[in-house]
Amino acid sequence: MSAERSSFRNALGRAHMLARFSACVAVAIPNTIFPPLPLTMLLTRRFGREDRLKRLHRMISWARRCRRDILKVKLQVSGRENIPVDRRGYMFVSNHQSYVDILVLMEALDTVAFLSKKLVQYIPLIGQHSYAAGTIYFQRRDKQSRQQALDETLRMCRQSTAVVVFPEGTRSEDGQLRPKIYPGAIEGAYRQGLRAIPVGLDGTLDIVPKSMDRVNLGRAVAVTIGPPIVPNDCASAEQFVQRVWGEVGRLFEDSRRQLKT
Repeated sequence: MSAERSSFRNALGRAHMLARFSACVAVAIPNTIFPPLPLTMLLTRRFGREDRLKRLHRMISWARRCRRDILKVKLQVSGRENIPVDRRGYMFVSNHQSYVDILVLMEALDTVAFLSKKLVQYIPLIGQHSYAAGTIYFQRRDKQSRQQALDETLRMCRQSTAVVVFPEGTRSEDGQLRPKIYPGAIEGAYRQGLRAIPVGLDGTLDIVPKSMDRVNLGRAVAVTIGPPIVPNDCASAEQFVQRVWGEVGRLFEDSRRQLKT
């Protein structure tokens, strides 16, 4: 009986999560009508000017509505003054706890440009709008796809707008930073002279855990943004990676402390 009750609770949790997810998709529908998605996609990715036309996609206002009205998340953001007005020549580097990270970082960083696995591209409306506004997708087990995505990420950071990368590669299982990271994007930033803006977040794992078997409403999330790190201040790509990821860890701890106060 205990196993049956547990199975029933898990089924209810997944159903609740699916309902909230469906609501997020539904509120994105007006964004495909005003303005039409094909027009915005044509005007952005084709000409590589994601920075100029991101407002047309209205995805940041969509993220705010999902965060505030559907998930009831209380968002605390510190360090917005560290984000430059002109984002060409920069890259955001963040830890990764949950799919909810995308929503809160879109609002906190005022961006829709992420390096993301291809699964997100197939989410109705959201995947297509995110692509039009700058998100880059890759197939995790396809080496060529990963390289093409990295090249496009570096191109966009250099010529258009800062892209958010998650060096951990996947979501954390326990909320802590993962012991292993994939440093390719940070190393590429070093080689091309891009400044890295470290970001530490905490709290999203409590909303939707990696098991994806429930959604908890009304939780608090903290995002802390640090000053840009200049590659010229480091003697090697390895040192740059260590410094950037070390700063992400420090900001993550700052965000965790904010949630405890």
